[in-house]
Amino acid sequence: MIPEQRYKIILETLQKEGTVKASDLARQLSTSYETIRRDLQHLDSEGLLHRSPGGASAIETSPESVLYENFQMRLKQEPAHKKDVALLAAELISEGDIIALDSGSTSLILARVIHEKFHQLTVITNSIPAAGELVRAEGITIILTGGIYRRDEGSLVTDIDSSIVDRLNIHTFFLTACGLSIEKGVTYQRMDELAIQNQLMRHAERTIAITDSSKLGRNSLIRMCSLSDIAGIITDENASDAQILPFTQHGIPVMRNIEEIPAELLQH
Repeated sequence: MIPEQRYKIILETLQKEGTVKASDLARQLSTSYETIRRDLQHLDSEGLLHRSPGGASAIETSPESVLYENFQMRLKQEPAHKKDVALLAAELISEGDIIALDSGSTSLILARVIHEKFHQLTVITNSIPAAGELVRAEGITIILTGGIYRRDEGSLVTDIDSSIVDRLNIHTFFLTACGLSIEKGVTYQRMDELAIQNQLMRHAERTIAITDSSKLGRNSLIRMCSLSDIAGIITDENASDAQILPFTQHGIPVMRNIEEIPAELLQH
């Protein structure tokens, strides 16, 4: 069982019972006491529970905290808003560009838009569904990052610090997010995706976060990067002024429509 699955079970148990014992969790999850101790330490550091001697207790939860949902579940959420985000993201792409997509559900929708709108691109991705969409697009070169296939995410993941990505020059990396906030930055659900995302970010001239408005002001389980690491946020027009104000006050452009795209982001 991967850590994220254990985290989900631990947090669900806390929601039901209020407190947990590490020894009970070790038996329930068929793992060692030491593994559970590390899990509780991690969840405590993320502010998702309070550690106590031999276990943990629940903290007050809020709708701003996002737990793990698999790719197919996320793909069904906010489809119209994600399509709007993808169409706006496409405005930052030019024929001949080299772009990168991660394995988020919005990336798949952006791949569909790319298939419809572009005739000459290079797309680097760890997403099998996105690659499957683009494989039928003549003139689109696909580069897969390689790694271990995760069926529940349709993605290739790796903790290898060197890969084909290290040899590539990327114009724009479109980074999906499970949460975006001033306090935590860009947050994600799965730790095993981070190595690929960080590599793509390191080799991209710029990183643009793409997310529907429901993720603004929310935090997911894993810190991916700080807001200073991204050049802007593309979201949908359902995002309120109150949602975007904290980001713009910190100098992060938030784009809900083409009129809000800064001129410097259209030139690359």
